Amino acid sequence: MRLGVRKRLGSLQAVKLLLIIYGSLSQISGGYLYDRRVVSFLRARGVVVEVLGLRRLSYPACRLQALRPRLRRLLRHPGDYDVIVVDELTFPSLCDPGRRRHPRSPRLAVMVHHLAVSERKSPLPRRVAARLERRLLLAADAVLVNSATTAATVRELLRTKKPLFICPPGSDALKVPEPVQTAAEGKGGDAHAPRLLITGNIIPRKGHHLLPELLAPLKDLPWELRVVGGAPERCYRRRLGRLIRRAGLSERVVFTGELAPEALAREYMEADIFVFPSAYEGFGISLAEAVRCGLPCLAFASGALSEWAGRTELLVPAGDLRAFQDRLAALIRDPALRKKAAGDSRRLAGELPAWEQTGRCFLAALDTMLEHPTGAQREPRP
Repeated sequence: MRLGVRKRLGSLQAVKLLLIIYGSLSQISGGYLYDRRVVSFLRARGVVVEVLGLRRLSYPACRLQALRPRLRRLLRHPGDYDVIVVDELTFPSLCDPGRRRHPRSPRLAVMVHHLAVSERKSPLPRRVAARLERRLLLAADAVLVNSATTAATVRELLRTKKPLFICPPGSDALKVPEPVQTAAEGKGGDAHAPRLLITGNIIPRKGHHLLPELLAPLKDLPWELRVVGGAPERCYRRRLGRLIRRAGLSERVVFTGELAPEALAREYMEADIFVFPSAYEGFGISLAEAVRCGLPCLAFASGALSEWAGRTELLVPAGDLRAFQDRLAALIRDPALRKKAAGDSRRLAGELPAWEQTGRCFLAALDTMLEHPTGAQREPRP
């Protein structure tokens, strides 16, 4: 089947899509959760989805992957696929995919959870990331993003008009009791030490290294911290361990590693306060899940968090460690304040999209791409 000879939205059984990612779709992170949910939704609606997992190599080696004959053939010549969706994280491995593309090659879409240039601090890495990411985005027929904030960064980097679709992620994957009642609402009183929780991969962008500095001055208060998530960067994990030991917090911090969904849901329900000192988020699925679970939450106003949570007291100014620490101390000390913050989270949760809406939005974007292969003007939202 070629473009133009196809059925309309809701009946895309003849469409064949290839998703290119790093590694396996089963990896645990917000981005891979998004990919899994979208793939599951599309397959349930009759879209044939195949996944190509590239090896994540050292940066120079990743650049050489672009020369692999299979990748060049997939991206630049007619084939069995109608659409190829590239996860933006693979940008080092996909060099100039648009160069010498055949007129009847598959539609090429780039799915952006957040741009690498948004988190690079040093000038040289920023310039390199910006150049390579821009090449990939320019080659795409359309770009799919998870938030208006990410859309703005894409437009700023592209500096040219490009069909763009905003499909925010859901946050309702965890199975939690209804009605939701967290420890913050159910325990009350001062009989227990409030349990702090942070979830997500232990990587520098998530700000785990700030926790010892934030918590050391609060050692006189009762609290314990649970750190849930894998540690893909071993050097960073060792550095975090050293910071915790030097701050004298080893007895109050527990690392659980990655958890299955049922165990993760249990962590949310047994926590009192969710802390999230991330430096930048393209959306912030971990925080959205905590909000949906009715937890009192505390985060920096970074990236897209300001977009969907900026009207609440959940956020403090980005990078303001003192404001974060003061707010956290107040939440630890005051059960009534925690109960109020939990109520704020539950009200905000009603505004968050579900994964069903994410899938429908993605399906609408796919439909528009195939119906208007030369460019789409819509930005469908759930």
